Amino acid sequence: MKRVSYLAIFLLLVCISCTASPANNATLTATAEAPVMSAEKTPTLPMMGGATVPPTESVGICEGLSGTLEMQILVGPSEAVGLEPVAVGNIPFAVLPTEVGNLAQGSGPITYQDVLEEAWGTYTVNLDLRVTVQGDCEGSEIEGVLNLIVGTTGEQMVEVEAQGFHGEYPWSGTHNFDLSFPIEEGATAEGEGWIFVLHLSE
Repeated sequence: MKRVSYLAIFLLLVCISCTASPANNATLTATAEAPVMSAEKTPTLPMMGGATVPPTESVGICEGLSGTLEMQILVGPSEAVGLEPVAVGNIPFAVLPTEVGNLAQGSGPITYQDVLEEAWGTYTVNLDLRVTVQGDCEGSEIEGVLNLIVGTTGEQMVEVEAQGFHGEYPWSGTHNFDLSFPIEEGATAEGEGWIFVLHLSE
């Protein structure tokens, strides 16, 4: 009877040991694999869209703007006798950033000379203008306005030679033009006896 009891106790211990061993193994396995499973499930940020690209600074239409202002002026004395009536010149300008905004500036000359030769003599017209450009530029990234004051200072000389007669008729003066242009190639501003055409640099 005691042998049976000892045998029963021994078998009971063996069963308990067998039962406990897989559980312990499962626990160890789960503990060892847990970090791996956790690493696999860690979310990563997608490398796409604007989140990974640094924003670029927007550039206004006035920034770096430059070009020429084509100026056409009616020359009265020339028109009166049938000579080429218009003096044409191109005044370069540039827009520069300053603390008070984008300011435009430029300058250049316009010269004109034409001679009428007839049997009775000659009729000569000379015109010299010094032109300055000042103003400002206002706008967004895609559109804007160029506000300019074009100042002219110059001299004109008409000379007449006719059968021993020589006459000289000088003139000098200044004039300002207040102009506004949309910032577009070929934009124009005009009035009586004058026209300005905006040409933009590429």
